[in-house]
Amino acid sequence: MVRVRMAFETPKSSTSVQKARDFTRKIYNENIGGSRLISFYRGFSISMLGIIPYGGVSFLTHNYLIEAARTYFPKYAEIDRSAEPHKKRNRTKKDMRAWAELTAGGLSGIVAQTSSYPFELVRRRMQIGGINSPSKLLKAKDVVASIYKAEGVRGFFVGLTIGYIKVLPMFAVSFYTYEKLKSMLDIE
Repeated sequence: MVRVRMAFETPKSSTSVQKARDFTRKIYNENIGGSRLISFYRGFSISMLGIIPYGGVSFLTHNYLIEAARTYFPKYAEIDRSAEPHKKRNRTKKDMRAWAELTAGGLSGIVAQTSSYPFELVRRRMQIGGINSPSKLLKAKDVVASIYKAEGVRGFFVGLTIGYIKVLPMFAVSFYTYEKLKSMLDIE
């Protein structure tokens, strides 16, 4: 909450730098419905709801892409370890080449980001809503309605492409590491 507010609000002059504690104090003093702590949880429920497509879609897409690579491009995508008899392996599936893992991971990140971005957008709008209405807690359905009314379906994806710059390498490296650790630990 503090990070989103700090990113959204700019200091009034170029010489004054607002500190995290100033934003924390400001949010604390918004006092929604008699509770000062609720202000820090604006958008929490929609954030929890957005985790489902983000995590689920990423693993689903990654597994689909890896299986597609195994099916259609096994000669190029898989590593043949049959020439290494000294390695005891209980895994039935072959390891994938680095480019295949990185590609599947990066693409799964893009799909996951696309599917969950509307949740992130609504959460952020709820969080910055306290600037205009400090004592009012915005409801997700009201934020969704206002976005749709103002911008239509495209409004839920404003700023998505810049997110791809972050998630593509992040997911590529994450899934690559995940699969390499599974291989090292001989986990299927």
